[in-house]
Amino acid sequence: MVMAVMGRTARRHSRPRNLAGKRVVVLSDHLGLHKALETSLHLRLGVEVVSLPLDLSGPTRGPTQVGDCDLIVLAMSSLTSEAVVALAQTSLLEHVGRVPLLIISDRPFRTDPLHRIAHLDFPFDLDSLCDKVEEIL
Repeated sequence: MVMAVMGRTARRHSRPRNLAGKRVVVLSDHLGLHKALETSLHLRLGVEVVSLPLDLSGPTRGPTQVGDCDLIVLAMSSLTSEAVVALAQTSLLEHVGRVPLLIISDRPFRTDPLHRIAHLDFPFDLDSLCDKVEEIL
């Protein structure tokens, strides 16, 4: 699954991207995908990444202290993983509608600008990820 993410880089950046000072929370149920997102967002865009790996088989955590954040990126790789469960497990549901949420999945999904929810199709290339995050931020 991660190979699909890394395998399609279509173009080089013609200008440096710098979103220093922006904080992005990254959630994923797959460690390799999580690391690819975390590394790409930090190195390509200069954002501060708050990393929250998921264990959806485990108990719900107490309130997650992420502080102020500018975006939540949620990437689910398992067919049985649900975005709302991941957000509930990390106690981030209260941020939905206040903080933009980018859901990366291969399931059909319609964006919801009113509630600040965007979608990126999986598989994706890293340029598309960075373009989408830059557009949101």
